[in-house]
Amino acid sequence: MNLRSWDLIVPYLQQHYHILRYDLRGHGLSDKEPDKLAWRLLFEDTLFLVEQLNISSFFAVGHGAGSICAVLLGIFKPEMVLGCSLHSIPLFFPKSTAAKFTEHRRSLVQNNSIELLADHVIPNITLYTSDSPEISQLYEGFYKVSLETYFELWEAFVDIHDEIFVQLKGNTKPVVIVSGDLDPIYPTYLSGLQTTYIPNSQCMTILNSSNMTFYDQPEETYKQIHHFFQNGNASPKSEDAFLQALHNELFERLDEQNQVTSENILRVDLLNHFQVFVNGEQIVEGWNQRYAKQILIYLVINPSVTREQLCDDLWGNVSTGKARHNLRMYLTHLRKLIKNDEYHFLMLDKEHIYLSGNIKCDLTAFIKLLEKAWIEQDSIHKQQLCTQLFEHLHKNSFSTLSDNWILRERDKWEEKLFTLSQFMSERCLESGEIVKAIKYLEWAIHFQPENEEVLKQIGDLYLSYSQLEQKDLEKQSS
Repeated sequence: MNLRSWDLIVPYLQQHYHILRYDLRGHGLSDKEPDKLAWRLLFEDTLFLVEQLNISSFFAVGHGAGSICAVLLGIFKPEMVLGCSLHSIPLFFPKSTAAKFTEHRRSLVQNNSIELLADHVIPNITLYTSDSPEISQLYEGFYKVSLETYFELWEAFVDIHDEIFVQLKGNTKPVVIVSGDLDPIYPTYLSGLQTTYIPNSQCMTILNSSNMTFYDQPEETYKQIHHFFQNGNASPKSEDAFLQALHNELFERLDEQNQVTSENILRVDLLNHFQVFVNGEQIVEGWNQRYAKQILIYLVINPSVTREQLCDDLWGNVSTGKARHNLRMYLTHLRKLIKNDEYHFLMLDKEHIYLSGNIKCDLTAFIKLLEKAWIEQDSIHKQQLCTQLFEHLHKNSFSTLSDNWILRERDKWEEKLFTLSQFMSERCLESGEIVKAIKYLEWAIHFQPENEEVLKQIGDLYLSYSQLEQKDLEKQSS
């Protein structure tokens, strides 16, 4: 959609709030630019916008997958976000189901046209009739989005889905998840299940509305979220000891169920060396056979992928038929290595491969920290994050990542680390720590060995440091 989809609720909101609306990249009047859509990029756009407008604090409101921007702001900029109102946010589905949801929508595309997809989506998200100007406006906004942009957005959502849900479990901000009682896409019971696992949250149902509650029932939606913003999560707690015991028993059962599904852990170390552990037991042998190591690394970075895409990225020079035939044998070997019949980390169907469950990886945690440091605007906090980053790095970091498909990503990471190492060197010089400044520049040279400017900077700093040492010696001798 575009910002016009909020038109009907704006007159009510304007009674109490200043309002900022904008079109996401590739939507409405916003250009997409050449970069592939990713939620980190969209989050950076949002952050850039509020900072340029000197907005220091706000309530964040989002709809559908667009709610992810509001969630990311709450996670990475909690000091700015007063609360979140998330409308029909599709978070409770497992990642594998989210991937199937995307593929189903892709199947609705015919002759490279978005029309059939629009005819499927729009009548399911509002109660307005097909001949109404309100539904015509939704079609108009939908048609402005290219198919490429549409599916890049959904693929980005699938990629970040599990991470967002994990982050929300540590939520500290007031969150309300709003749904319509007649929503066929994300029914109200899913909102209730979501809030069970998200601290400081509550669900809210708007009667006589579908997925776009703020479109079908703008006044009632306004009243409910305004009340929430003014009062937070003021849910009453029973004083009755018996009822408290019943409620506690229910939550204990839910926690037990959650622990049962997440107790099996697949740990994959990739940052400085390659190691695999299943529930603490290291799997040592078998990784150099039948591309087991390469496939596992690929799936850790891309937990949801089609067989065709995996074959193309890993064996693009092999015919499609032969690659897919070989992949079946390779996956059988990998499943045995990670004891998949017992722990079910790897899920397969005819076209897709999913890595699911409790997956721990030092590389993905490192990249998350890198992205957080990269977008951080506060100099002091950025310096703290960078210090953590470089504490985890060794000279052989990323050495296990040598396949062509990941070298492109590795180049991007190393480019950011190069820039951050220069930032850290400058901060160290400002505080007179020449030795630390040199060490960070040595990291910069590690990532760009032929950078003559940085080499000169290191030489100049060594000269300055030796001169300071000489002066100290002269003082001591005198």
